[in-house]
Amino acid sequence: MKNILSFILIILSFANGNAQTWKKSIDEAILAASQSNKKVLILFTVAENCDNCYALEQHIFKSEEFLAFAEAHYILVRLDFSQDQNDLSQELVDKNLLIVEKYNKDGFFPLVVVLNKTAKVLGKIGVYKDETPTQFIRLLQSF
Repeated sequence: MKNILSFILIILSFANGNAQTWKKSIDEAILAASQSNKKVLILFTVAENCDNCYALEQHIFKSEEFLAFAEAHYILVRLDFSQDQNDLSQELVDKNLLIVEKYNKDGFFPLVVVLNKTAKVLGKIGVYKDETPTQFIRLLQSF
């Protein structure tokens, strides 16, 4: 019964457009993770210039399976380092560069970094190898 209720709540959240959205601030995500006892998933991407980034976002992060899984387990952060960052304040752009220094020193894109609620790195996933959403979720669960 509990599983059925959880499933119904997930479906309703999608129907109402209340599905989790990607945050742009890691500080906000870590705070939310500590309050909700979830992990933080950071996506480092340059979506407009990277075929691998685009494929990962289209095949995994937009899939219903991933979105339902993430809703229950993660606070999502998307750091897009494409040319057009006009919607970000200079303060947030500067902060994101510090985050790259801390979590993505090699400047690898796409890179998925999973943190616990205290910002400790639990694991990283680099190159997207055409995994299915189920396979990608298994990778995340291995951390």
